[in-house]
Amino acid sequence: MLKESKELIRNYDKHFLRKYRWRYHLLIVDNHLFDCYSFFLQAHREKDKLLHSYDLLEIPHKEELYRQVLIDLKKHTQMSIEYRDTKHLVHPGSDIVHDLSHGHYGSSKYHHGHIEK
Repeated sequence: MLKESKELIRNYDKHFLRKYRWRYHLLIVDNHLFDCYSFFLQAHREKDKLLHSYDLLEIPHKEELYRQVLIDLKKHTQMSIEYRDTKHLVHPGSDIVHDLSHGHYGSSKYHHGHIEK
């Protein structure tokens, strides 16, 4: 097994706590902005919004490496996997202007046509 696969599985096992009434799924992002694949474990309480997103692994954008790591992951778990591609980003519906969960500690107001100083 590849060292990348071992690291991914070790991180997966560390964060997949199998808590009662919690939902888990894997997220794989084909990140063209940073030329890599990123693997995340996302967790939330049943009927609640996303609460935790754990970084499991980031690997270079090499197709063979990615395919083997994915095969090893699928041998280890049957958890559902969501795929995202940064070439096809989806707007959240409205601009996020205040988000304490993701590092937006101040107002991030967006104005069409100019940048706020």
